[in-house]
Amino acid sequence: MTGVSDKALDGRGFGGLTPFVVGFDLVARHFRAKKPHILVACMPKSGSTFLTNALASHAGLKRCALLPTYGDREQELCELKLTRYNGRGYVAQQHVRNSAWTQELARRYGLTVVVLVRDLFDCVVSIRDHIRKEADFGALIRLTPRHLDLPDPELDDLIVQLAMPWYVSFYAGWRRDPNALFVHYEDLAADPASALETILARAGAETSPAAIRAALDRCALQGNRFNRGVSGRGRTLRPETRRRLLDMMALYPEFADDPLFRPAPAPALVVDRTRPAASAG
Repeated sequence: MTGVSDKALDGRGFGGLTPFVVGFDLVARHFRAKKPHILVACMPKSGSTFLTNALASHAGLKRCALLPTYGDREQELCELKLTRYNGRGYVAQQHVRNSAWTQELARRYGLTVVVLVRDLFDCVVSIRDHIRKEADFGALIRLTPRHLDLPDPELDDLIVQLAMPWYVSFYAGWRRDPNALFVHYEDLAADPASALETILARAGAETSPAAIRAALDRCALQGNRFNRGVSGRGRTLRPETRRRLLDMMALYPEFADDPLFRPAPAPALVVDRTRPAASAG
């Protein structure tokens, strides 16, 4: 008896579940050997697809979904999925915020939680690019046709007001978890091998520099190259748009010294010093 089929547990629902299967898996979780279980809890547009695929390319790890389905819903952890995959080494990628229950599931199933974050101002610009291309942004913003017709500056304001509260809540929630491993987009972009080494060491996975290099090479061969967005694009946002986000961040003064809450300043006004100053009067 193997329980639920992988097909029923790959993020497309629970088609084959029966009370017997559920009971079997809930009991079996206590007897299965423990292997590395990595949860990439991530901000959207933070390089999480690349990181997850790179980790899943490492020997002993496979990618899985720890939720019943995707779509426009919060990506909360599903205990049935956690039970099903408890005996395997895996990595899962989910836009999931922290909660007491999420931490309990992480403890119960031995999850190594990797929190992937990115400069919030850069995220605004990246979200805008995504919306222009896909005309959607999942559960974070309920877009209407009128929203899609907004010019960029007004769309940026909408993103700050409707999507950024989720981002700030995501960060504030995971900052309460002393066991979470934070990884920044910029560090991942600069040195993917170092990021993987740190994560795998925290997860207790057997690895080596050669194994990490092989994983990154396999990932690249599968077309999963890191999409290096240009850092610092958020500095081009309008001053009033940046101010809205800064005011939101200021509600958490305890994070004022965190790198994520110390954004790069907006470009200064350039003054042409080659032209003589206008005379007064």
